[in-house]
Amino acid sequence: MTGWLALGGLLGVLLAGFAFFAMVFGLIIFALKAVFFLVLLPFRLIGWALGAVVMLVATVFAIAIGLAVILAPLVPLAIIVGLGYGLYRLITRPTPAPAARGF
Repeated sequence: MTGWLALGGLLGVLLAGFAFFAMVFGLIIFALKAVFFLVLLPFRLIGWALGAVVMLVATVFAIAIGLAVILAPLVPLAIIVGLGYGLYRLITRPTPAPAARGF
């Protein structure tokens, strides 16, 4: 009977040892993960900042392309209006005095 008790005690000590080493290794892994997180955190923040800049630039490009697509059909109208305005300015401009022409 004492042999079985000794064997049970030995198993209990072994299990307690495994539990102790598991807790120690868990603490070491937790500490290493915390250190790596704190060391790598600036790079993560830089990545987030660069991602935000890329998203803003892409948004601006998307808005510009959307406006170009919407306004593109109006380009011929703008050309005609510009030509008409130029002709109007050419026709209604004041005539310079003869002395100013160099004669």
